Amino acid sequence: MNFPDHAIYAAFNGRVFALDRRDGSILWRWIAPKGGNFVTLLPDGDQLLVCSNGYLWALRAEDGSCLWSQPFKGEGTGIPVLASPRSGSEHPTTATMAVLAAAAAEEERSRQSSTPPNTATSS
Repeated sequence: MNFPDHAIYAAFNGRVFALDRRDGSILWRWIAPKGGNFVTLLPDGDQLLVCSNGYLWALRAEDGSCLWSQPFKGEGTGIPVLASPRSGSEHPTTATMAVLAAAAAEEERSRQSSTPPNTATSS
């Protein structure tokens, strides 16, 4: 069986996980060396494209080893959107899901930063 056929991937808190789709067990985990809390992930055939905090990495889908990286020096750290014709032809909603996830994360980050600290006092 091809590895991507029995794995699913999750990304959050600067980490990427490969999970066994049959029982949810963790097959491997990868921690972004320069990552922030928010991670954008795009499965792309035999590799995963991972973007976090202005950096981009390509990981081997089978074991999470880093194939290459791109720091995008001086390009900023806005909301990343990843797309690939290779993955898009197999999963037409992948790019759309990445955009929606990025927008939701940015909205949550904005909400948390605008929430005043708890000022309750006890009497």
